Amino acid sequence: MICLDTSQNTRIPVMMELVGALSRAETPQDVHRTFAAGIRQMYGPRGYISLSTRGLEPGEYRVTRALHAESFTEMHMIDSWSRPEDVPVHRDGFLGSLIRSAYPEVIHGLDVPDDPVLGGFLGRYGSLMAIPLFDHGEPLNWAISLSEASDGFSIAELEEQILRANLVGGTVRNTIMAHDLKLASERIRREMERIADIQRALLPETLPQIPGTSIAASYETFDQAGGDLYMIRPLQRDEDGIPDANGPWAILIADASGHGPAAAVVIAMLHAIVHAYPGIPTGPAEVLDHANEHLTAKRLESSFVTAFLGIYDPKTRRLTYSCAGHNPPLLKDIRKQRPLRWLDRAGGFPLGILDDARYEQTSVVLEPDETVVLYTDGITEAMNANRDMFGTEGIEAALVECTGESHCVIHSVLAGLRAHEGGRRPSDDQTIVAMQIMPE
Repeated sequence: MICLDTSQNTRIPVMMELVGALSRAETPQDVHRTFAAGIRQMYGPRGYISLSTRGLEPGEYRVTRALHAESFTEMHMIDSWSRPEDVPVHRDGFLGSLIRSAYPEVIHGLDVPDDPVLGGFLGRYGSLMAIPLFDHGEPLNWAISLSEASDGFSIAELEEQILRANLVGGTVRNTIMAHDLKLASERIRREMERIADIQRALLPETLPQIPGTSIAASYETFDQAGGDLYMIRPLQRDEDGIPDANGPWAILIADASGHGPAAAVVIAMLHAIVHAYPGIPTGPAEVLDHANEHLTAKRLESSFVTAFLGIYDPKTRRLTYSCAGHNPPLLKDIRKQRPLRWLDRAGGFPLGILDDARYEQTSVVLEPDETVVLYTDGITEAMNANRDMFGTEGIEAALVECTGESHCVIHSVLAGLRAHEGGRRPSDDQTIVAMQIMPE
């Protein structure tokens, strides 16, 4: 085995530096500037003209740059990629005849002292090499090198440059694509932030004060925009239009299928539908009937929403509730230390699936020192490294050691959840709401 000595070859280091620099180029201008510097090192000063026929009629072209040998490394170029309409379109002149055949050319003894498009630009040069650059099989650009010598180019160099110039053209296309993807990604990120801001505006700015209760909540999205929603609002107003805190309150928690922008849009629809409900409902079931009717009419395809809606009367401590495919809340008794109970006696299909679905409701009178815990399936379906779910067992275990105070419930469940996840990123939105009935 014989390893050839390349240390005396002066062009290999230049080529290595060139390909490395090309891999770091972020704009088409960077690609051309880098390539021009490398060619100058290998071949000496040369003039350069680039043409584009992209989007033009046969015979038409744009001169995107025309540089003399001494300014070749400067590359002060028109940005013909983002604003091609700023570059004039031509048909005539020497260049028009040169590119008519769409075939590589080497011309010796060049003699073009004046040109209707380039003026006297070509007058100082004695030879040229013209190479079409292909994009999806079409010669949409041209690279034209110029030498002051009358025989400055050979067929052998033409063969080499056909491949090299087209590889550089491919680098330009990749750079443009990467740039466009970066801009698109940035636009998507900004839109996601706007959607997230809008969705956060749907949540209570501050938790309301329902007489005789203490409420705490936690809301965390898997992505910038989420598909969870919770809402706590009074249903009655006094004669001056001011919300009546002593009247009934609606308590809603909901979860749109999936996550991200699509789920956020669906949950915003539900928010609007519920808020626009006419009058004061006689119970939560009729509100879910109303919401389901409107969501199914929108033909959401595979999207649906699970929801738990309760109407709580602080005067009687009665909670009337209805459920549309949502996880049933837990009820923890602080004082009597009774086992945890589930509010699961009124169930039904998720919203947006069956247009004729009807929801049932039931009631429970909450006792002082009892706490209602509502949550979305991002809590119960959170996984650890072994892909074991946190489950309702995880919530129950967290509540056993908790006093039952609303803030203690949130802290205990989240602490148990984070310990279970072991640093893994959640795969869904996670919302939990706790309402404690205060002792009399």
